[in-house]
Amino acid sequence: MSEPPAGTPVLFLCRDNAILSPMAEALLNHWGRGRFRALSAGWEPAAGVHELTARVLRRAQLFPAVLRPRDWKELAVEDAPTFRILVLLGHVMPDRDVFGVKGNPILAHWPIIDPLSPPGPAEAKERAFERALREIEARVKLFASLPLASLDRLAAARRLAEIGATAAVP
Repeated sequence: MSEPPAGTPVLFLCRDNAILSPMAEALLNHWGRGRFRALSAGWEPAAGVHELTARVLRRAQLFPAVLRPRDWKELAVEDAPTFRILVLLGHVMPDRDVFGVKGNPILAHWPIIDPLSPPGPAEAKERAFERALREIEARVKLFASLPLASLDRLAAARRLAEIGATAAVP
């Protein structure tokens, strides 16, 4: 594995890498306009990206180059990218050290609600996935507008925490 081709390397991490983190990866690669190179992974990767994740990304005209769950361990090897920022997504936190990625990245947490959590018909699930995409997009747009080059590590961490605390979108 080699260094990401361009931009500040960012890793989005969630448990299964099937819903939230692929959305965040696609959104930052879109809104970051080359300033960032986002990847995503999970500590218990699913067999595949959730079908509703793929559907809402297509509907938003976001077409990630690779849409498959990735185990975070793939990004903890010697020739893996050196990440500057690692963003944990969702409310489920890892129960073991998943921060073995290179680069001593700045850690942030964005507590997005898992769109699989609300019970109900398929239409309700799809609306929940669309809402999750909007919540992540709102945060990603704020993140993409940060002047990271002029922020020291502490200031960048503080700004990322503020973005994580941003109120959910309706």
